Amino acid sequence: MKPESTLQTVLNFTKIEHTAFSLPLIFTGAWLGAGNRFPAARVMLLIVAAALGARAFGMAMNRVFDRRIDRLNPRTAGRELPAGKMTLTTALVIAASGLAVYLLACWALGGWCLILSPIPLVPLLGYSLLKRFTPLCHFGIGLCLALAPLGAYVAAAGHLKFSGVVILFSGFVFCWLSGADIIYALLDIDNDRQNNIHSLPAWLGADGALRVAAGVHLVAWAILAAVVQALGGGAAGWTALATTAFFFVLMHVPAIPIPKRFFPISTLAGIAGALTTMVS
Repeated sequence: MKPESTLQTVLNFTKIEHTAFSLPLIFTGAWLGAGNRFPAARVMLLIVAAALGARAFGMAMNRVFDRRIDRLNPRTAGRELPAGKMTLTTALVIAASGLAVYLLACWALGGWCLILSPIPLVPLLGYSLLKRFTPLCHFGIGLCLALAPLGAYVAAAGHLKFSGVVILFSGFVFCWLSGADIIYALLDIDNDRQNNIHSLPAWLGADGALRVAAGVHLVAWAILAAVVQALGGGAAGWTALATTAFFFVLMHVPAIPIPKRFFPISTLAGIAGALTTMVS
């Protein structure tokens, strides 16, 4: 088997394909902040750069903090750090580079973006540590992504006067991803119990965790319906809302493998939710 290139190793380490989770949400936040249109190209590019840098920082630090836990789990033992495909120094350089890109983009955006730039770093740095203390750890990653549309809104609007719609949309993001992460954690239920890792599946069992995830996703969909109602709906908005519901249902179909339910199906639910807001 041909060995991975350095670039491929870095891309696998940062899970670059999972950027599909965040970019549609960022676009929606920017769209709402600019008054139902996209902001100037320069602002949009800086928003995307900030998002990509923050994501690289958060993912890299997550892998650094979890390297010993990952080594104990057969599913994750092949990741770059526990498998020795990447050194800890390289991982920290990737994290520092992502942080630098994020801060430089916030500096270029200026104003409130620069002032508030440290706030998202706290959950990005800490969400992966929560599994050591609480089964509610899934809501930590939901919080990380829920801040993305709010940050894009501020960058596009230039002020902190959040609209009710963007706050609702952020709530949708929080519930959507938190529920998806609960489902994904079903993969590790036995390993988590053996190694004292806290998760809802390890705490409540598979059935109990799925009930919580279903309830959280029902709340997410209800929030999105409130967004459509607030924006006046229209055929496009209600159709997109129905499409979002379809993907939510697929996330809870037992016959579909859990990895597929998390990616790409949950990603498609998030994209559909973002489009629901933009076309309503």
